[in-house]
Amino acid sequence: MNNEGDAPMDEPYTAPPRLKVPLSANAEGPSKKKAVAGPEQQALDEARNNEQYHRDNASAHRARSRAAYQDTRAAQQDNDLLRAHLLAAQKALQDRQAEVQQLHAQIAEARTHMEKMNSEEGDLHDQIIYDQQQLSELIEQVRAAQNQAVEASTQTYNLQQAINARDAELGQLRSQVHKQDDEVLQLRLQLKAAVRDKPKPTPRRRGRVSNELFGTGKPATLNLPLDPAPLPTDSPNPLPADSQAAELSGLIDHPVVKRVAAKLNVDAEDMSDIMGLLTLPQKTNAQVAVTPTKRNAPKPRKALKKAVQPKTKELINIAHAMMRQTTYRLFKVEQSNDFIFHIPATEKEVEDFAADDTATLEHWQWDFGAGYLNTAWNVVQMERLVKAAVVEDEEGRRYVSKGEIQEEFLEFVVREQLERYRADWKLFQPRWDTNANRLETKQEAVARGKVMLYIRRMAAKTLNAQQRKYMHRRTTVEAVIALKEAENDGDLATWIRLLKLLDYLQAAGMSEEEQVSKAIQGQKVKAFKIKLCVWREESISKYLNIVDIQTRRFEELSNGTKSAPRERSQENGSRPAPKNLPRCLYDSAWLASQTPKQLKELEVSEEVFALFVAATDRMVV
Repeated sequence: MNNEGDAPMDEPYTAPPRLKVPLSANAEGPSKKKAVAGPEQQALDEARNNEQYHRDNASAHRARSRAAYQDTRAAQQDNDLLRAHLLAAQKALQDRQAEVQQLHAQIAEARTHMEKMNSEEGDLHDQIIYDQQQLSELIEQVRAAQNQAVEASTQTYNLQQAINARDAELGQLRSQVHKQDDEVLQLRLQLKAAVRDKPKPTPRRRGRVSNELFGTGKPATLNLPLDPAPLPTDSPNPLPADSQAAELSGLIDHPVVKRVAAKLNVDAEDMSDIMGLLTLPQKTNAQVAVTPTKRNAPKPRKALKKAVQPKTKELINIAHAMMRQTTYRLFKVEQSNDFIFHIPATEKEVEDFAADDTATLEHWQWDFGAGYLNTAWNVVQMERLVKAAVVEDEEGRRYVSKGEIQEEFLEFVVREQLERYRADWKLFQPRWDTNANRLETKQEAVARGKVMLYIRRMAAKTLNAQQRKYMHRRTTVEAVIALKEAENDGDLATWIRLLKLLDYLQAAGMSEEEQVSKAIQGQKVKAFKIKLCVWREESISKYLNIVDIQTRRFEELSNGTKSAPRERSQENGSRPAPKNLPRCLYDSAWLASQTPKQLKELEVSEEVFALFVAATDRMVV
């Protein structure tokens, strides 16, 4: 707000014109009047002139003051504007100074980093030099190791040559043993032929039990028109039956025979028969010596498991089922394969639990690390599983409380199941790929594990089927031999040779089978398709078929479980040929088609063995 008499702020200031007071030539003041002559009048004029002068001066001073005020206000406005510009310039200067200081700090930091980099570069250079020295030493060590490996390979080759020589000697010894076995078998047959006409004592009847195994009707065993083929090295010169019987009769009174018979609690006459079978064809003065047999002590864990094992196979299966069901329920899995993707406890968790005696486990998780079977973590988990299984059993059949299944046996069962779970889990863990020189990815490990698991299951399935077939055939042949020995049948040697054939072939020599469905009389039944053993001598299938026919004969006579139908196909089996069999058991055409490397890997045995020939003296015309 402007003071009274001030010029408006929005209008430019204009200074008022100054008053020009003309002065007379004689007068000192600005008055135009002339001075009177009298002193009073002069004084009055002077006073008037002074008053007017002062009035003019005051008016001029007032005008100058107003102009100065206006100039002061304008200067203040200019000062305010300049001050604002000054403050803005000062702020900009401060900002610029801050930026400069920040740049200085960055420059200092960069300088420090460069100095550090230079220092690290020097250290890195020293490290590179040290690593180069270490690499040179490692190269020297590798060269030395390679030289040692070459020497070891040479030694291994020499040892292999020595082993091959020993194997050849062993093969010769085996041939001699088989030759002597055949000679003993021949002597045994001659002995039985000599005593065949001797009347047998009538067995003592016990009640009304029949002496016949299967009763009258169809004979229990097949009579084979086959004889064991003579071995290539056989040149038998049997003693006359009379002289051999005389020699055997002299063994009854031999003091060694009596002493051994008394020690073994057998009849001296039976012992003399055994001695007759052990007498060498060269008539050396061999004697029987009783040698104590040292048996390997059973493993402690195996003995403990056998001590607490249930009495029947059914109870053993129930115990396994109890632990499986409890484990699946608590670990929230549906089958054992689900443990393939189980997330095990970490090493730190296992160590912390073992170090804390007061720690408890509230969740279900396995430790699959090294030494997993004996870690405190897994021991506690197995104890918890056994307790949970016992609690469930108390609510059901109560096998444990009745003493039919012991808790200790359940501990063995869960331990064995843990071994299987961990083996499947480890199968799917990444391994070091030597070809790619890196660790497998999780996807690669899973793919490899699936393939290996499938191969293992198929191989186990095939091996189990072949093992069952082998055991069935062996059981049949052994039963026939027992019956033939009791009846002293003429084809006993043929069945003994069949048993020896099975001993050579084992389960791996049985043909593979594939389960199929077949319609019989309008009903679907389980059947087996038999695949070809391309490596096996063709006639062996016919001989093994004789054993299968005998098995069905036993089933018919005993009204037991009938075997599933089997049909031969033209499909070749996939399993490799077993190694180290006598040459006559391999198909000659198949052997000729093998490469030298394959023949070397096959390790064909040079043992003397033969199959069968027609028994012309026992063939029915």
